[in-house]
Formats: sequence, C-alpha cells, structure tokens
Amino acid sequence: MDQLLPPEIDEAARSFASALAACGDLNALMRLKGAYVGREGSHAARMMDLLKAAPKEHKRELGAQINAYKQQWEEALKGRQTDLESAKKAQDALAAGWDPTLPPPVPAAGALHPLNRLMDRLVDVFRPLGFHVEEGPEVETEAHNFDGLNIPDDHPAKASSDTFYLAAHPELLLRTHTSPVQVRTLLRVAPTLAERGGIRFLAPGRVYRKDEIDPTHSPMFHQVEGMLVGHGIGMQHLKGTLEYALRTLFGPHTEIRLRPSYFPFVEPGCEVDVSCPLCGASGCRVCKGSGWVEILGAGLIHPNVLSYAGIDPTVWSGWAFGMGVERMAMMLSQTPDLRLFFENDQRFLKAMGGLD
Repeated sequence: MDQLLPPEIDEAARSFASALAACGDLNALMRLKGAYVGREGSHAARMMDLLKAAPKEHKRELGAQINAYKQQWEEALKGRQTDLESAKKAQDALAAGWDPTLPPPVPAAGALHPLNRLMDRLVDVFRPLGFHVEEGPEVETEAHNFDGLNIPDDHPAKASSDTFYLAAHPELLLRTHTSPVQVRTLLRVAPTLAERGGIRFLAPGRVYRKDEIDPTHSPMFHQVEGMLVGHGIGMQHLKGTLEYALRTLFGPHTEIRLRPSYFPFVEPGCEVDVSCPLCGASGCRVCKGSGWVEILGAGLIHPNVLSYAGIDPTVWSGWAFGMGVERMAMMLSQTPDLRLFFENDQRFLKAMGGLD
C-alpha cells in the first residue's frame, strides 16, 4: 500500500511524532496542525487530491490508508493541545499571583547536623585549654578496643551479644567506644612523651553497640572522650577542668558533683553530674525531681592502661572522661526520643538549629 502514496507523504508520516513532541507552545502546535491536517496545502489535503485522481480500483485501498493517517494525526494533535492548554493555565495562574517587587525565592541551604554542631561545640570548649583532636578507625581490633583498656576477657562487653564482630574477620569489630583512640594515641606518643611534656586531646566520633532501638538507645551513637597525661595529675585537676568545661556549656552557675563508680580503664572512677540546667536544680521531668543530671563518666587513668602503651605509671599519671553526645543533646533540647536525631525530618533539624 505504501506505493500508492508518494515518498514525501511517507516521510512526513514518519517525522510526525518528533515534530509533535517539539511543539513547546500552542502557536507551534497550530502551525503543525495546519501543515498536516489543514484545509489547504496540508499533507492531508494533498492526499485527498491524490485520492480524487487515483484509478477506481485503488480508491478504496488508498482511502483507507489516508483516513488512518488523518485519524492518527488528529488524535495526537488533540491530545497535545490538551496538555499545552493545561500547562498554559497553570502558568497563567502562577503569573497572576506573582509580585515582581518581591525578592526571588531562596533555596534552603544545608548545614551541619545538630549532633555534629554539638561535638564541634564541645571541641571548641576544650581548645583554649590546649586540647587537640585525635581520630581513629571505626573498625577496631580487640587489642585496642578491650585489652589496651584493662578490660578483662570475661567482661560482658566482649560477648558477641553486646559487640558487633565482623563475620569475615572475627578478630575485628565495630568499636564500642571512642576509647581505642586513647590507646592508639598513647602507643604513638609514648616514645616522645617526655619531650612533649605530656599530652591532652579529645576523641569525638561514632560508636556501635548491640542495643535495641528505642527512645533512649541506638546501635549507633556518638561519644566525645578526653584524656590528659602529665606529671602529678590528680582528681583535683580532673574536677577543675570539668567544672570549667561544663560551666562554659551550661552556664556559670552550674554545679558539678562526682560520685564513685567503676570503669576498668580508670582508678578511681566516677560519674559526673551537673545541676539541671533546665530547671535551675529546682526539680523537673528531665532531672526526675532530683535537681541533678548525670552527664559523663571519668576517672584517673588506670596504671595498666599506661603500662600497655609503654608509659611508666610511676612517672606519669592522667585522667580521662567520656560523654554521650546524644544524651547531652536530648537534655539540652528536651527531646524525648533519641530516634528523632536520625530520621532526617527537616522540621526537627531546623528546630534544633541543624538547618538554616
């Protein structure tokens, strides 16, 4: 049947779809419509002239072919016209409410996550005291995560029910605290510790434990640890440093108290509480009416930790502390559910100051 129509008609039929898609407005569509199905000079008009001049035996077959082309073109043109008219209406409606004197819309800018902002704030508190930041890998060895911290083999934290061990490398694990950074740093600086006159640093980062997800627990969370090693360091230096840092964070009238506690890597160890910054120590839901909020664990570095790194505990001493970043963020913002920090709800992040 193709031989009944001239080649230029077949070529026009083949190029119709691309020509239709290229119509970006109604004016272009009307020009295309005139070229294909207009009354005069269009491809459809030329085909009708050919039909009139065709031999009688070809008229039926040629007419069917011409009608198929015309129907296909007309339906496609009608559908495209509907789409373009809808788009124009939407554009006109938008233009009707547009005020050219208003400033252009500004896209939302990204910002640091609230937890990162809080960790940076903690680091900034300690920088004037000479502390710098040390980092370490999140995939650790048992030696750095447990052995170098005086944690015994039968400690519950070493069980696979508490710690994520790598199936392909059972000797490796996801660190359960940022304390392995202390071990790595002490091992690195031990040969030059005397030349340095001691060391003081912070170790912020992510840690992992096999905790069930609930409003106060997550298998991934953040910690900031601090360590100072020098000559003649005692609990008075730890208490004085923490008083300065926590009053910088929570206000100059903040009180702190140290309660005895046990951690394998410090001796003596203590829990550190602050007077509740939300109620002024008068008693509220956050402090459970006590006026005090537990904020971190600390203590003097255990001699075995120093010895493991090759540092003589009879010459050197020091202190260390560790705090949970999410715990502090929840307290400062009165956020009842830890999971909100990880759900990426921009409304929450903006309310927390995590988005500008």
